[in-house]
Amino acid sequence: MVVVDRFSKMAHFVACKKTLDAVNVARLFFNEIVRLHGLPRSITSDRDVKFVSHFWRELWKRLHTSLNLSSAYHPQSDGQTEVINRTLGNMLRCLVQNKPKQWENTLSQAEFAFNSMPNRSTGQSPFAIVYTKAPNHLFDIAILPKCANKSAVALTNHYQSILEDVRLKLVSSNSTYKKAADTHRRHVSFQPGDLVLIWLSKERFPVGTHSKLSPRKFGPVPILRRINDNAYVVDLPETMRTSKTFNVADIFPYHPRDDSGEPHIQVEPEFSAAGGT
Repeated sequence: MVVVDRFSKMAHFVACKKTLDAVNVARLFFNEIVRLHGLPRSITSDRDVKFVSHFWRELWKRLHTSLNLSSAYHPQSDGQTEVINRTLGNMLRCLVQNKPKQWENTLSQAEFAFNSMPNRSTGQSPFAIVYTKAPNHLFDIAILPKCANKSAVALTNHYQSILEDVRLKLVSSNSTYKKAADTHRRHVSFQPGDLVLIWLSKERFPVGTHSKLSPRKFGPVPILRRINDNAYVVDLPETMRTSKTFNVADIFPYHPRDDSGEPHIQVEPEFSAAGGT
């Protein structure tokens, strides 16, 4: 489990099993994250079954922590974690080398190395932001720290300037990333009740049921709820067995046919366990 702080970019890599349920994941989160940083104000995660369970939602609701779930099959919603996942994979490959089954023993080394590196967005390492100084590495263990007579006010001002500098760099970096992403984004808006067509990617189909000749768009279906400018909840039939939350990139306005008298036929994929659609 990879947990990242949005401000400092500090990451924690926690070993866990895929078979753990929401209760055990919550215990891991409290043991490894909350005990160090306190309760979060908000949590952004994917739509894993653990994070959409009633227990997980009710737990954070009682703790006054808002849950922000990404759009299904749209990893860009939490691109920060996706980038760190790739970085973690690269570091583990270098650390485990010819002993891949011992990757769990190297997680602490990978976490220390990642939090010691300067981040491109903030310009500083996560350790320097959270603890106001970079940690001692192996080559400076023998160096004694120098004592300096600095007042508490000067230290506080210095730390405040660090936080402000990090905040300004984050705003600048996010603005640059947003500008680059907006060049490929469609600016459309829908209201509850609007009829739309839904783009069905192959990831939404059960394994073995997707066919190249299957219809790529399904609809029309009404918009049930608007989450934000990038995510909507649509009214899908229960037989489709997929998340009803779609990114705006997968939603298209529905234009009814002309008055030729021909009825519109709604095509619904039929999932079967044996073969294609």
